[in-house]
Amino acid sequence: MTDTKPLLILGAGSFAIEVLEVAELTGVRVAGFVVSDDHVPAARRHADLRIFAEGELPFAPDEVALIGGIVTTRRRAFVARMANRGFAFRTLVHPSAIVSPRVRIDAGTFVGAGVIVASHTHVGAHVLLNRGANVGHDNALAPFVTIGPGAILAGAVRVGAGSYVAVGAVVRDHLEIGAGAVVAAGAVVVKPVEAHALVAGVPATVVKNGVDGL
Repeated sequence: MTDTKPLLILGAGSFAIEVLEVAELTGVRVAGFVVSDDHVPAARRHADLRIFAEGELPFAPDEVALIGGIVTTRRRAFVARMANRGFAFRTLVHPSAIVSPRVRIDAGTFVGAGVIVASHTHVGAHVLLNRGANVGHDNALAPFVTIGPGAILAGAVRVGAGSYVAVGAVVRDHLEIGAGAVVAAGAVVVKPVEAHALVAGVPATVVKNGVDGL
């Protein structure tokens, strides 16, 4: 059954507006934005919608659904806090996206304009697939992965939790990107990337260790 509850968007920045626009295109009513208590902006409205501080939400968990509108790793802790309070998360898919019917997408994921997701791919919870990303067949994207605009994952790629593949990056087939890794913009990945490594260049090489996503 389709969830008809209004939507709250986590965050109130530029990416949150992209999420808002997809909600509007798909007929989902947005009740406003919610920000963490230490990130409350001076202006309490955005795009004519109310911005609520996390600690002052006037909604019970059964009254609204949530989706992330934050690109950075800060969204993980925010999602965890809201989930612990009993709030559920919705998935949003832009009408122009091409998603195989043999794809599984978990709750809280956002699929932007022009995204392609091929067959037998599993997209985990709270993943962000940005504009024009191309995700090949038999991929596995763990929770909180971010795929940047125009990035390409060939077939059978596995991407670990919290990893970030930046704009225009290309990942060859049958590779693994470790948890918390970062693939820099325009990089071409031709061998596995270890967890918490930042890789860049053509072909991509490690330039830093100890990172944790974006």
